[in-house]
Amino acid sequence: MYCKKCGAALPSQGFICRSCGAMMSSEQIKRQKEFMKNKEKEKIEINLLSDRFRTEPIKRDYQKHNENKYLGAVLIILIVIILIVLAILKVM
Repeated sequence: MYCKKCGAALPSQGFICRSCGAMMSSEQIKRQKEFMKNKEKEKIEINLLSDRFRTEPIKRDYQKHNENKYLGAVLIILIVIILIVLAILKVM
């Protein structure tokens, strides 16, 4: 979509032209909201600029990312426990 006032390309998110600051028309806002609903249904994430221009979507394994979070938390807790034990032994 393009701005009716200045002709610049409108952003995919938001309702104001970034070039001239004009508000989108009610028809453009309606189309924008429909576009965002469809985008949410697809659940496509764009994390990198290169992802935006790919022809097929990238499948990411978010479960593995969560497992790594838990492993990191366990390692931090173990290190803190070891430091506490060493501090107690040094005081004695």
